[in-house]
Amino acid sequence: MILPGFHPKSISSLIPRPDLAEVAVQLRTRVARSGFLHICTMTNFVRTDTELIDNPGVSDIQRPGPDLESRNPSAHDAPTLIVKSRFNEPSITSLMITPILTIARNAFMESIRQPVFFIMLLLAAFIQLLNTWIVGFSMGANNVPGEVTGDNKLLLDVSMGGVFLLGIMLAAFISTAAISREIENKTVLTVVSKPVGRPSVILGKFLGISIAMAIAIGIMIAFLLLSIRHGILTTAADDPHYPLILLTFIAIFGSIALGAIANFMYGWSFGQTASLVLLPLIWVAYVATLFIDEDWTMMSPVENIKPQIMLACTCLAMALFVMTALATAISTRLGQVLTITICTGVFVIGLLSNYWFGRGIYENQRIGQVAMTESPLQLDLYDFYRTPVYELAAKRNNMSVEEFDESGFDPRRYVQTRELFKMDRADLETDDAWNQVMLRNPGAMLRITLLGPPTVDLKIGDSFYYGSSPSGIGIITPEFEPFDHEITPEKNARQEPALVIADIDDMRIVVQQVGREGLPLSRPPLPGDSIFLTPTIVHGAPLVIWTLVPNMQAFWLLDAVTQNQPIPGSHVVMIFFYGLCQIVVFLSLAVLLFQARDVG
Repeated sequence: MILPGFHPKSISSLIPRPDLAEVAVQLRTRVARSGFLHICTMTNFVRTDTELIDNPGVSDIQRPGPDLESRNPSAHDAPTLIVKSRFNEPSITSLMITPILTIARNAFMESIRQPVFFIMLLLAAFIQLLNTWIVGFSMGANNVPGEVTGDNKLLLDVSMGGVFLLGIMLAAFISTAAISREIENKTVLTVVSKPVGRPSVILGKFLGISIAMAIAIGIMIAFLLLSIRHGILTTAADDPHYPLILLTFIAIFGSIALGAIANFMYGWSFGQTASLVLLPLIWVAYVATLFIDEDWTMMSPVENIKPQIMLACTCLAMALFVMTALATAISTRLGQVLTITICTGVFVIGLLSNYWFGRGIYENQRIGQVAMTESPLQLDLYDFYRTPVYELAAKRNNMSVEEFDESGFDPRRYVQTRELFKMDRADLETDDAWNQVMLRNPGAMLRITLLGPPTVDLKIGDSFYYGSSPSGIGIITPEFEPFDHEITPEKNARQEPALVIADIDDMRIVVQQVGREGLPLSRPPLPGDSIFLTPTIVHGAPLVIWTLVPNMQAFWLLDAVTQNQPIPGSHVVMIFFYGLCQIVVFLSLAVLLFQARDVG
């Protein structure tokens, strides 16, 4: 192809043939300035009389051959520049990724330049400041060890709720600004009128908005951690953490000052500059407070790091990215007010989905609850883990094992029974006493005291199912054939394994493994477990609805932190996988809605 702007006749009339080399240099400069990456060639023009000039990116400058002269007699004796590119043709991947990244960059810059972006960040700081004043009367003071205790539990609850609500509102605001407003103003035509697919527009917009949301979430979580580091002033005698207050104000007002200076001197966006500067400054302030005590003395940061709270905040951030994908989908069709309304509605429904939809999935009748268990061997699980239990309990109280033992503390108070099953038990698998306590051996028995009278009349030989959920989710007992009530329960009462009620004494029952082989139980019944007489039935329709509706409770790990329950890493991975699935669903919906949207 002849480079646009250089007609053969104009070139032949203005530039002598000996100066073609100089023209080639000028062409290369113009190509670089104009941004052309690919200059095609019509190979039919390339024949003879070639004069090669060595220039990067411009390979051949040729005189037209006989084919060109025969097709265009008027071009006879006219030197024509035929430019061939040494650049490779673009791949399909680059054609898809490059527009997405370009759109994402523009969406990101537009999002953080929105005035509401920095206003929401300042509002988050103000809310965290108020939380340290207004939640000091929760009547929840106790000495249970954990990352938060007493009134600070309510502080964490209110603070995480504030981050959640502000994050949803911010996602709705910037999503509608990046998508809905562009559709209304017809500016999106400048993108979709080019060879850019509409899915690329949606993915680019979501990526840019998500990066902006990541910055906002990072700043709001830093404010939350600073409020937890400060804690509640429960009495008038408590002094504020002045180093923390000073460093926080330096970070906030420093970012405001730098944003104002950059706006005045260089014309940079104030909100954009202030937000980008605030992110590192506020985290530097938080890290510094880990080393400084209230009285300006240096201390070890290990005491102030809250890994469980950070994990809970990370899962909360994933929930906000899910809501960002939802806001992106809604904003392809609706305006700002309706987007915020629908996002808030989905948020509320997601919090109540377990109650509205989840309770109809599993059908089973709980007949009682375990209050206490006792093995006929007069042993419990703690007897098999004495050393690791004491080490873990002492660590959680910042003591040595000797100090913890001398203090007379009960390790059962600090290490829950469910944590024992995560400890190394390879040496116990062949221990007969261990398998008896675990209720695994054929004929193994366990005495159970119920929390209250059973809701139905129990009979000897009834099947015994148990699990931690009162609705019957995740029952520990595998399903088995019911036991014949006319047969006396004993070790070899039948060939097939079963777990049945062997004795009843008011609110005390005895359960026993019958059969020549024991049922494979992962753990024995524990205090708080629910008891059932039948396996759980699963209903498909409520399960589908419950699966499609974003379950916000899945991302809310506050209860685990306040109850000093360790958050397993595998659970966090499952939450992230669940969040990614929800994001894919909402982005697919956004593409479908945008494909059918008339933007002309």
